Amino acid sequence: MLSSQPAIRACLCWASGVVLTVALSACAGTPVGSSGAAPATEAEWRGLRTPRPDPLPGAARVTITSVEMLGAYPWAYEGTVGADLGIAELAVAGLLRRRDVHFVERRRFAAAALAERNGLPRPAGRPVVGVSVGAEFSAMAVYAPLTDELASVEVRVTAMETGIVAGASRVTVPAGADPVVVGRALVSGVLQILDDLGRLPEWDDPIANVARDDRVAPDVIARFLYGLSLEEVWRWEDARRAYESAAQSDFPEASAALARTARLRLGGTLAES
Repeated sequence: MLSSQPAIRACLCWASGVVLTVALSACAGTPVGSSGAAPATEAEWRGLRTPRPDPLPGAARVTITSVEMLGAYPWAYEGTVGADLGIAELAVAGLLRRRDVHFVERRRFAAAALAERNGLPRPAGRPVVGVSVGAEFSAMAVYAPLTDELASVEVRVTAMETGIVAGASRVTVPAGADPVVVGRALVSGVLQILDDLGRLPEWDDPIANVARDDRVAPDVIARFLYGLSLEEVWRWEDARRAYESAAQSDFPEASAALARTARLRLGGTLAES
């Protein structure tokens, strides 16, 4: 629930342009670590790079393009990323761990490829672009309040080759649902559309006991989003610490993001993240 939003606002702040990791640690209750802490060894990094699951035969290649927020949405995670990016990346992490969908990175890949074509220098720490497979479908979502008690996540999946909408779905969530619930609703909508298209292979989810509406503690979500904001600027060590502090049994998205970070840090490409 988001009842502790003011406390998170107080703890997630910027001072002189530097994120206060210590403040976040105090807010979360579990140390996130600081830039002065000893970095992980190469062996430790290799232990974190849980191999990306191989897609099952017939799994659709899907990318997420955008999340649009209509109306008021409570966002208590200042100093991290915006609601649209945070929810989109939570859905990305939710798809990355699955075998019945082949997630294709496009946002980071496209931005880096454009920078390369324009002759811009590669920022420190950013992985090479690599060569990406083409996506078959793009998914976008719109979050909209419906009533005082409910909101909807409208998901639309478009065929990349033709530009024709292949399917649409509406998933309802509680009004003011936290970003993890909204991100999982986006994933549910994508899966429903792929199933309707006959493009969802049968797969036994090893963590199927994690329900879409399960709540993740606000401070744990804050750590994930903080890690994402650091990964966005390729600060691998700090992102690792934040994701590690967020990863737990009822938050598999954090574990998926941590493994992605390790793969990229160890020499992976943006196309293979």
